[in-house]
Amino acid sequence: MSKRYSLSEFESKELLRSYGIKITKDAIVHSAEEAIEQSEIIGFPVVLKISGAEFSHKTELNGVKLNLGSESSIRNAVADLYETVDGQTTLLISEQVKSSREFIAGVTRNEEYGLVLAFGVGGIFTEIIKDVVFRLLPASREEIWSMFDELFHKELFGKFRGEPEVDLEKLADTLAALGECAMDREDILSIDINPLLIDDGVPVAVDALVELYE
Repeated sequence: MSKRYSLSEFESKELLRSYGIKITKDAIVHSAEEAIEQSEIIGFPVVLKISGAEFSHKTELNGVKLNLGSESSIRNAVADLYETVDGQTTLLISEQVKSSREFIAGVTRNEEYGLVLAFGVGGIFTEIIKDVVFRLLPASREEIWSMFDELFHKELFGKFRGEPEVDLEKLADTLAALGECAMDREDILSIDINPLLIDDGVPVAVDALVELYE
């Protein structure tokens, strides 16, 4: 049986970026000093996370620190994370994207159907709402656009809580690129973008996980 393994969040997002998918500004850091230095480059507020392929469920480990807007908050966050994991663990510093709308997107390789593209409503109610639609890959541009019409919560694409409407062309570009990435790489088992946030109408992959097999 083939061995499964995951890319780190940073590696996963860099792969997606190479296909034109917009990701957050990120940097790998190894200390509070490095985190502060990179935060000043990225711009406050920032998010600090434990990194590494072995930490695919960072939230369950209390491994994500949000709304860090000062040097002292970063120092405290680094100290808290290093109480949870080994002090040699790499950390990921990311820009914080403000968005009232969360989506999920991904691809899975199914033994029966091949590659399946998924897109739906994300956030804390994902498992309750279960508003997700699917398409077999390869999918035409028209097939991808039809996914938007099938969502029950289509109102999330419009102007929402003072934020502009979603740029559906760029959203379709993102899903098409996601499919292209999976089709190009036969070693990809799955790609999971969760969440896919909307920043000034444009989708941004805030967290991602790519699972491969040898």
